[in-house]
Amino acid sequence: MQKLTAPEQSPLTGRQLELHQLWNLFEASTTGHTHVVFVGGEPGIGKTRLLQEVAARIEQGSALVLRGGASEAEGMPPYLPFLEALGQHIRTATPDELREQTDPLASVLATILPELPLRLGSLSSSYSLPPEQTRLRLYEAVGLFLAAIAVPRPLLLLLDDLQWADTATLDLLCYLAQHQATSRLCILGAYRSNELVSHPALERSILDLTRSRQLTVLALHPLTEADVAELTTALLGVPPHPTLSQLLWKESEGNPFFLEEVLRAWLETGTLTLTPSQANISTSLPESLPASISGLIRYRLARLPPDVLEMLRTAAILGRTFAGSFLAEVMGKDEELVEEGLLTTVRAGVLRSDLPEMYTFSHDTLRECLYSEVTPTRRRRLHGFIGRVLEARLDQEDAQQFAQLAFHFARSGDRVRGATYSELAAAQAVRAAAHREAMHYYHAALDLLEKQDQHRGPLLLALGEAALTAGVEHEAVQAFEAARVWFTEKPDVVAAVRAAYGQGRAWARLEAHASALAAFEQALALLHEYSCPEQVQVLVDLGTLLAVSLGRYTEGVTYGQQALKLARQLGDRRLEAMAHRVVGNLLVRGNDLPTGIPLLERALTLAVAVDDPVEAAECCACLTLAYFWSGQIHQMKESLLRRMEAAHRCQESYQLRHIYPWLAGCAAFQGNFAEAEQWLAQAETAITSLASPEPRAFLLQLHGLLAVSQHAYEVAEGYLAQAVALFRQMGPGVLIWYLPILGWVQLLLGKRQEALAFLQETETLLSSHEPGTILTGNVVVYLAQMALLLQDRERIARYTTMLLPFQGLFLDWLVDRILGELYTFQAAWSDAQASLGRAEATARREGLLPELALTEVAQGQLTLAQGGRGSVARARRLFELALDLLQELGMHGEALAVRARLEQLPERSSSRNARPLPAGLSSREVEVLCLVAAGKSNRQIAEELVLSEKTVANHIARICAKTGTDNRAAAAAFAIRSGIA
Repeated sequence: MQKLTAPEQSPLTGRQLELHQLWNLFEASTTGHTHVVFVGGEPGIGKTRLLQEVAARIEQGSALVLRGGASEAEGMPPYLPFLEALGQHIRTATPDELREQTDPLASVLATILPELPLRLGSLSSSYSLPPEQTRLRLYEAVGLFLAAIAVPRPLLLLLDDLQWADTATLDLLCYLAQHQATSRLCILGAYRSNELVSHPALERSILDLTRSRQLTVLALHPLTEADVAELTTALLGVPPHPTLSQLLWKESEGNPFFLEEVLRAWLETGTLTLTPSQANISTSLPESLPASISGLIRYRLARLPPDVLEMLRTAAILGRTFAGSFLAEVMGKDEELVEEGLLTTVRAGVLRSDLPEMYTFSHDTLRECLYSEVTPTRRRRLHGFIGRVLEARLDQEDAQQFAQLAFHFARSGDRVRGATYSELAAAQAVRAAAHREAMHYYHAALDLLEKQDQHRGPLLLALGEAALTAGVEHEAVQAFEAARVWFTEKPDVVAAVRAAYGQGRAWARLEAHASALAAFEQALALLHEYSCPEQVQVLVDLGTLLAVSLGRYTEGVTYGQQALKLARQLGDRRLEAMAHRVVGNLLVRGNDLPTGIPLLERALTLAVAVDDPVEAAECCACLTLAYFWSGQIHQMKESLLRRMEAAHRCQESYQLRHIYPWLAGCAAFQGNFAEAEQWLAQAETAITSLASPEPRAFLLQLHGLLAVSQHAYEVAEGYLAQAVALFRQMGPGVLIWYLPILGWVQLLLGKRQEALAFLQETETLLSSHEPGTILTGNVVVYLAQMALLLQDRERIARYTTMLLPFQGLFLDWLVDRILGELYTFQAAWSDAQASLGRAEATARREGLLPELALTEVAQGQLTLAQGGRGSVARARRLFELALDLLQELGMHGEALAVRARLEQLPERSSSRNARPLPAGLSSREVEVLCLVAAGKSNRQIAEELVLSEKTVANHIARICAKTGTDNRAAAAAFAIRSGIA
């Protein structure tokens, strides 16, 4: 009987355009631009065949191809497509190559790639992180591994059958698309488009990647009649008669797999007649020929020997790919006999054997049909056989096997083993940061356990933690509640506390503060006779909830201090570090910085002493804000750099979401705007894949403030409006920090009504917060500036009083400068002068050059407002100093505003004491020249005038040019002759 040419051996037909597109996209990726491409289409349309053709052509060059695929068979571990692809590389690369490619993240990769330690030996353990950071660290490790693999040669990563991919796989894929944009990597995936609706995670991933322009989707359409004729010729070896060609096109509907099955069926039934030159149809078609793909497959399989067909049905339960020896062991048959039967199916095109003793179904539809033919009773028995064989072979180091064991035993009727391995599979999924998959296994274990089984309570607790980490907070609440009831009845007080504590955390995530408060208080009530680490955790979170979310700082600090006292009693230095941090942070936010900052510094010392870089990073995060608010910008920057070091030590890139923006802020506060833009660019990369909107909103707000410094108010309004829209989603407790900034900018733009609406909304929100806290001060700083623009005397007086507790602080702006402007408006001259003097001292000490310029402007305004003899000259000098500094900083918008003020002043000749500066020198150049004449070095001048040494050198060069001198000594002599020095 004539046999068909294997599809993979025949030329690709009807897909030249798609092949050309894929080749071009791969070529583009080789220059260091990652591309992600999905090929979509119905089953049998030729997606896998197209991927194989692309891979074959690429492998002919110098590129590397790694292959993986998802499987419909349950019991597959998380990240299966990546495990297959990277496992292939790990098995073939040399140990030296692997060490270079995985260092220093090998231990992180080993949590999902058990082959790695087998090739590299024992690996050093990595620091434990909170769940969300663990997931990001794993994704980062996989991304860096792939990028390293692609360094010596371009990499094509093939991921087939994504319609069956687990959520963790799709999340990782999206992360790679967003974070490996400059790798020589092309990710080529395929999925069944008809199953997209039933897979929300895949649908969401495609939508997200398309929206961010990081995905190209190619849809495969049915073959044309001409394509069908060409493919038929390739499969049969002779061209079809036009009548046959038209009939085949109609019967197959342009589906290549369906076409192949129709041809196979017609060949086997003698429906086709072949001559050396042509293929044709016989006079009549068999009336019983099935009209669907599955029907044709069953028609074809029925012609195999019964023992071979039974073997295939058992193999279908094993999965898409299986070992012949394993199948023989499951069936209890001689391995050689099984191999002979399998070779029969290979010749029939049902299986293919790409590796020795390994077999793969040639199409998933074949396996699906075979699986459905196994009766439920026999299927249950086979699952039991398979489970016991796997259990006998179990390698405790290969945790991927737990998922398979859980699947087979759960369906075998062995409830005890099913529950046991489901729990182990769930724990492994948690270690692999696949928390939705862990939830699936925890549910499976709970369904298999008896109602009173002793494991039920711990499983409910674990389910709650997994759900909380996966962002399914409502399910977490339910699981924790069931666990609390369970442990209360046992009774197990500490476990019941953990459950109530988990409930509180879940409610807090949902912004249900009253429910969270009740849960935390319930946990404390359960612990009234106990002193344990859990109590410290509850006290810490309760204190934070009260102070930060509910604005009840006094109560919050009280609970925090109880936590600190208990941590000391327990002698747990890690808990003590955490408690110090939380109490210090609450005190700082309550505006008790002198007490809070030493506690935070003590917390950092403890964290370093116990070698806990995760806690150290959190301590540095709190210290960053504390130093910022206290106006200690140098210490703030040091704290940020220490936080970055700690984040790198524990491989926690999640910390970078705030480190880069704050480093940008430090640079901007000191007038280094180019450096600030560089940090902002890095921040954009760091926050790309984060689910929380907060980092994005914070970055937008920072962009807005930088635009304000350049007088680009409309640009600033755009950024700030986006930020406020995001912050509004997070609730009023977060929104209040940022809302008045937008109102202030709108007032600067002259949008009075819009600004007043924001001002009134902010005042309403502020009324529910405890006065005197940093939050209050931060808000009032902006409300005060709005009141000055509105010349609202009542508000100016009220805000002045409200700002007094924050003298000496830096709340986005120097509070003393704002107070100085408020006092100036109220004609409180001595208070204004004192406030502006403090602001100037802080600005000079910390190198806050933009603030120094604004303070000089405010001092000039105060001088003019006071009036008196020489006031215009003194104001002019202050404005000129500010103008010089603003021009040096590149703050041209502010400089124009100051120049306008100078032009409004009376001419110099109107003052009897005014005389022009010699040689056309500016006020700043005169200052520099006086210090040169005093024998100061460039460094000393820079420190005294709060300038960079480069700026001082530029000033001296201009002075020499204007005065006609060529060295410092000559310039000093000019200063003495001119009466300047």
